[in-house]
Amino acid sequence: MDELIIAVARSAGLSTEQAALAVAAVLRFFTARLPSSLVGELHARLATRDGTDPSSSERPPK
Repeated sequence: MDELIIAVARSAGLSTEQAALAVAAVLRFFTARLPSSLVGELHARLATRDGTDPSSSERPPK
């Protein structure tokens, strides 16, 4: 997950906190619209904490 947040931060010129919020928003969007099996796979591949909001996890410093 940290790798994705860092990539978003660098690509968009955001702080890691802002990028984490953006990633969390996208994951919430996918969670609401994709089948649960796909959402589970996505969370597993991103290594989120049991599908929790990534903005609440530890993030690397800016």
